[in-house]
Amino acid sequence: MDHLSQRQLLQLLYEKDCYIQALEQQLEFSRQEVLLLKSQKQSIIIQNLSSDEDCNLDENSEPAISDSRVEQFQSSGKKIKLKAPLQESNNFNVSQFRQSTQYLKQKVLDSFDVQNVTADNLKVLKNNDQLFDDLFILGLGSEQSNEQQVIYSFNQNKNHQHILQISKFIFPDGCKPKIIPLSFSLEDINLMINQNYSIDSPNCFVIITKQTEQQQLKYHICYRYTDFTILNPEQVKFSKRAICFSTSKYLVDFYQQTIIVILSQLKSMRINLYSRTNNISLVDTNFFDKNISQISLRILSQLTQRNPPNFITINNQEFKISENDNIQWGIPQLFKKLNSQSLIKIFVSCLIEKSIVFVSKSPQLSTAACLLCQKYLLKPFAWIHPIISNLPLENIVYLGSPVPIIAGLECNFSTLQSQGIINKFQNTIFINLDNKQQIQFGNTDAIPLLSAELMTFLLGRLDSYFQKVQQDHNNYIQCLQIFNQLFHARVIRNVPIEPIRQNTNQNFKKSSKLLLDYDKIAQKTLQNMGTINADKVIWKQFFQTQIFIQFIDQYYH
Repeated sequence: MDHLSQRQLLQLLYEKDCYIQALEQQLEFSRQEVLLLKSQKQSIIIQNLSSDEDCNLDENSEPAISDSRVEQFQSSGKKIKLKAPLQESNNFNVSQFRQSTQYLKQKVLDSFDVQNVTADNLKVLKNNDQLFDDLFILGLGSEQSNEQQVIYSFNQNKNHQHILQISKFIFPDGCKPKIIPLSFSLEDINLMINQNYSIDSPNCFVIITKQTEQQQLKYHICYRYTDFTILNPEQVKFSKRAICFSTSKYLVDFYQQTIIVILSQLKSMRINLYSRTNNISLVDTNFFDKNISQISLRILSQLTQRNPPNFITINNQEFKISENDNIQWGIPQLFKKLNSQSLIKIFVSCLIEKSIVFVSKSPQLSTAACLLCQKYLLKPFAWIHPIISNLPLENIVYLGSPVPIIAGLECNFSTLQSQGIINKFQNTIFINLDNKQQIQFGNTDAIPLLSAELMTFLLGRLDSYFQKVQQDHNNYIQCLQIFNQLFHARVIRNVPIEPIRQNTNQNFKKSSKLLLDYDKIAQKTLQNMGTINADKVIWKQFFQTQIFIQFIDQYYH
């Protein structure tokens, strides 16, 4: 007779107990189904044995229990033997056991809302939010309403008000549903069920907000998709939804990958259920809503430890948790649209605090362009003004603010031209990212001018790098380093070592804080740089910006 190793046997015990416990907690299940599962429970006898034989189990299977439980059995000095005759066989067949319980297990997953069972676990998980604040799904509810609702929140209503406040940036055009006859929509439904989710999808985007009480940026990493709800045997409703992570950590790549995994697992469960039942009403949005808590809890519990890991494991794949500046999401795709000249124009516009609007039907491109300006182009300087990465067209009046704004706009560039919006905001630079040949600039008169010598020099340095970028778009980081070497590092090297104060009389000397003289610091920096007259215009404009003033404050303090 074959024998199971201690770990393998305990894994089987754990799996089987979970199936039975879940079934017993479902009032909807009939008593006959519960008895059926119990009748399949094998008689397990622990005996003292001298044999070290183990039956053949899949060694690649992940143990479902901790090593501590195995050690409890090991400390007793006992071996574990399984006597579980199945039908007429005297040998325990693990594959047959798992196959016999798979149907009931799937039935549990299909109809079981694990949110009630895992309430205690969630209390523990919510105590630690180091890596993320929330995971939520935003969309239309089951009732007849066109207002966005929080369909699911990992933190259970903790952040509902904040989520609803940013919902108009996630859905700038709203969530108006489309109701059509079911018989006309079966092909569309089939495409939704089988759709592939990709980190390169234009449906991936990032909303940036600032927590006013902490002056800390928060990133809402989102994936937008369309789903369906069966209203009755004759009608189906299509509506937009978005699944998003909220975090103050700059982990865009990692959380985009995690969202893809969650959606892909739900897709697999949905396809399996539909293939068994052939009932389309069982796999609509209600199926997603019912199972998202189960999937997210299993995945995100790895991220809520007191000492977060460097990797999390999902489906035997390791995903690295790395908060670094060499982000791979969005920026490489954006560089497919750029050339040396357009990148220089964007950089100089940011440098002297011009309002910039990136226009694209793909929120991935427009929000990636906002990240480019906020995170990379100015480093180690920082853009301190508003960034609205997905501005609703109805709020375009924000561009009339005296404060410079960087924004993404999800619409056609031709729409802005036909409505006269570009001409209305003459001081704002509009950039069309959807132009096929090269990106198109609106209000070019607002773009700062560089001297011919400086422009030629920059183009010469960037062109060679852009050739590499066209071969591999991940080489974009070398292009961005050019600006750091030629602009940022040059400024920092020439800032006066000692701060220059506005007043030097005795009364102010006694003060604990003396005001910096920004004008004299700028003049001294410009003098130290030895800039030619033709380039002094752009530098003088930069030294008058809030970007430079904030840097000087931090530099001397």
